[in-house]
Amino acid sequence: MTFLHALILRCLDTINGDRTVYSIYHLLAGKKSSQTIQDAHLYRLSHLFKTLPGLKRQQFDTYIKELHKKSYITFLEGTSKSIVTEIGNKAYSLYLYERKIFDYIHGWKFQDTSILFWKRLTLVVQALSHMNHSVNRYYPVQRDEEIMAWVRGFFGGYQGDRSQISKELYEELNLIFSTDFPEDPYLIIARFSGYEMIGLTQKQIADYAGQEEIEAYFRFLNGLHYLLHTVIKQRKKYPFLYTFTSDIYKQLPLTNSTVRTYTLLQQDFTISQIADMRNIKVGTVEDHIIEIALLDPEFSIEPFVKRQRAKEILEVAKVLSQKKLKPIKEKVKDSSYFQIRLVLAKAGEKM
Repeated sequence: MTFLHALILRCLDTINGDRTVYSIYHLLAGKKSSQTIQDAHLYRLSHLFKTLPGLKRQQFDTYIKELHKKSYITFLEGTSKSIVTEIGNKAYSLYLYERKIFDYIHGWKFQDTSILFWKRLTLVVQALSHMNHSVNRYYPVQRDEEIMAWVRGFFGGYQGDRSQISKELYEELNLIFSTDFPEDPYLIIARFSGYEMIGLTQKQIADYAGQEEIEAYFRFLNGLHYLLHTVIKQRKKYPFLYTFTSDIYKQLPLTNSTVRTYTLLQQDFTISQIADMRNIKVGTVEDHIIEIALLDPEFSIEPFVKRQRAKEILEVAKVLSQKKLKPIKEKVKDSSYFQIRLVLAKAGEKM
């Protein structure tokens, strides 16, 4: 049993054969489809969204085959849907029980922001280190032109003595690392590069911590997401670090296309009108509405499904104790699949 074996098993156990095994792959890899986004929230797995953006499908297939070979999962006949067996449940439960949990990882909320935040932070740290040693030529740890442009703008727009930048950054990082930080700060600090110093690789850090690479990465992610959560929540306490994320963190992490649809909905255009105006399918607009309902607690679904119908759908879903659409539609015959998805989306993780 490895960390990723246990993680996949836990996810498969949560969906309990309602979806294919690849729904978990899309969740971990961060596929921004309406189905993956809805499943992430319905099955309370949104915290794991895009936590493994580099995961390849071939790698995932290998893990699934290994779990099946060990009889940890069994496939429903003729499908790619699986059920976690009793021995599989015991194996992953024991494995995770023996490890400290990840309280702060929230992929859906922070992962896109954390990627950019980390790139900016590591490049600023490297630049400051070289500035402090009066060295102007070095190979930057981040080669992304947008990141480098942001860092140049950051230094160019800094009001005050540049010699104070290192001090301010140190003080804020020191404070956050020494106040209830959930992991060993070294898991983050050791990755920084600077003057005559190259940050450790993920494997080197894993070896230092005596952990598998994937587990060490998730512990790094737990610390990084805690850092983001704290900085955003206490922006006045960490004003310097907040500048690294103020322009990229979104309270409602909607996709760009969904934002355009939402703007038109707020102007009282109908679904079909929006589809025509944007030259997209009606189903795509419906997917956008599902995404909005999932993420915006203020969004009303009543223009698309009447309150009594929504209540009926929700009651049937609770009685059936499942989130499959067809069994619900068979009970609430006059409803559309879009309406059922919308009601389940609005109910979200309270289901």
